[in-house]
Amino acid sequence: MWNFHDKGDRDACRSMLESLCNAALGKLKQISHLHDLFEKMKQDGPSPDIFTYNILISSFGRAGKVDEAIKIFEELENSNCKADIVSYNSLINCLGKNGDLDEAHMRFKEMQEKGFTPDVVTYSTLIECFGKTDKVEMACRLFDEMLAEGCYPNIVTYNILLDCLERCGRTAEAVDLYAKLKQQGLTPDSITYTVLERLQSGSHRKVRFRRQSPITGWVVSPLR
Repeated sequence: MWNFHDKGDRDACRSMLESLCNAALGKLKQISHLHDLFEKMKQDGPSPDIFTYNILISSFGRAGKVDEAIKIFEELENSNCKADIVSYNSLINCLGKNGDLDEAHMRFKEMQEKGFTPDVVTYSTLIECFGKTDKVEMACRLFDEMLAEGCYPNIVTYNILLDCLERCGRTAEAVDLYAKLKQQGLTPDSITYTVLERLQSGSHRKVRFRRQSPITGWVVSPLR
């Protein structure tokens, strides 16, 4: 068990890691500092905990350092800590957004095999990664799987898939998806309306817009 001093040191190290994480995107020098601090924690203490590992996986992923993120994840699995759903979500995000969709999907299956239940972040991340590489069928299949598993999409999930469908010209499916969003009781946000406005400006006019007020924004309903 930690004593008070150990916990203070651990919190300080975690705070430093978070600060470096926020500054690290695209800055190799900060990435190097992250790695150095992690090595120092392993050698001199306090020992890295699950939060430390998760910060590092996320940081390396955001910086495009996929090999480093995988290495940290593997170290986590071989440590006294064990990966949690945040660890897997961070790794899947790293892999998917850096172009390794097969590995990202493999890790998705792996986490399920290990007893983890994918959450809305897991599904939304994969849907975005597949959608942005024009693998629309896979994105839609993941959305359907999500619903079947009782994991309810949030507005972020809907916005991701709406954008994917709009960009691929699948207007009717986008309008149907918007209807599901409303049926679920979610409130469209500015991103939702931006996508719907793009749909309205396209050749297939399936949606009509009317402006209600600057406060409430767009009111949108499918054409009958």
